[in-house]
Amino acid sequence: MTPIRYGVCGLGRIGQVHCRHFTADREHYRLVAVCDRDRERAVQVAAEHGGTPHEHLDDFLAEPDMELAILATRSLDHAEHALQALAAGKMVLLEKPIAVTANDLRTLEQADRDYPGRLFFLHNHRFEPAFETIRSIIDSGLIGRLQVVKLCRHHPYRRRADWQTLLSCGGGQLSCWGPHLIDQALQYIGAPVKEVWSYLRRLASPGDADDHVRIILTGTNGIVAEIEISDAVTLPEPYCIARGDRGGLVCADEKQIRVRAIDPAFVLPDVSASAGQPPPSGGYGNNEPLPWIDKVLPVEPAGDMWRLVEDRIARHLFDAIRRGVTFPIKNADAFEVVRVTEQVKRQNPQFPWIG
Repeated sequence: MTPIRYGVCGLGRIGQVHCRHFTADREHYRLVAVCDRDRERAVQVAAEHGGTPHEHLDDFLAEPDMELAILATRSLDHAEHALQALAAGKMVLLEKPIAVTANDLRTLEQADRDYPGRLFFLHNHRFEPAFETIRSIIDSGLIGRLQVVKLCRHHPYRRRADWQTLLSCGGGQLSCWGPHLIDQALQYIGAPVKEVWSYLRRLASPGDADDHVRIILTGTNGIVAEIEISDAVTLPEPYCIARGDRGGLVCADEKQIRVRAIDPAFVLPDVSASAGQPPPSGGYGNNEPLPWIDKVLPVEPAGDMWRLVEDRIARHLFDAIRRGVTFPIKNADAFEVVRVTEQVKRQNPQFPWIG
């Protein structure tokens, strides 16, 4: 099939990652244009990966050969730039956070109605190997019915000082890593969220945005997801802990998962609680032996997580555009992430949120 002719606007850290990985898939993608407010950077990226360099968005969107615009500009510009690209006749793959304000969310929801099937969202950490492996373990029933999942993205203590620490630029960890972990949490819950609790602080950053995020989501099905993102921890916790009613799992390093659970084939006998005195020898009234499974499973596929998530979303996007296969990241799911984020902001008025 014909490769998708694409361009990338916004050539910071993540924009250049998209250039590198999408362009490496020469069978499916061909870079035809790049754009950045720093023209010298655009020229350098074009020299390395190909495409015509641009300094202005209008010129970039006027490229007649470009079908798809990957937008990785600064967070506050995402919704507006997506609307401009769609109006220019381009398909759009929009970097997270897809919307930084409630008005941005309304803009994108309307754009999704006006341009059906042409707006895609880059929640690529839906394809993290650790996340997918943990989902498969939970779905297998090995740990029983999921009760609680805790997700952590703990960066070693750092006083980050770039634009991502400034609310005036749409920064903060709620906007930076929040969309990824909220999206994963919603997938684990698998039901509408009935309750949101949150606690945001600025602990180490010299900017004015949040650098420590704690969120607890409760689904209508009773499943609880706890999220913690921080730049201010010195002893990072495991990436994921999940607890079911027959066992649990821990994934500390995103390479291995330890599971300890009651053998799924074992039927727990009925036990009645007693209000009587415990025996003189002590105990808790039911010292039954249980057949435990205790094993370590590899995260699959192995390899560089950053490359794998890029490769997966690139392949899914190609299949959606060229083959008509349903894109696995539903726009409704991405919009729900923003709604949760906006609720978290309302619960933390100590920050001067934009919009």
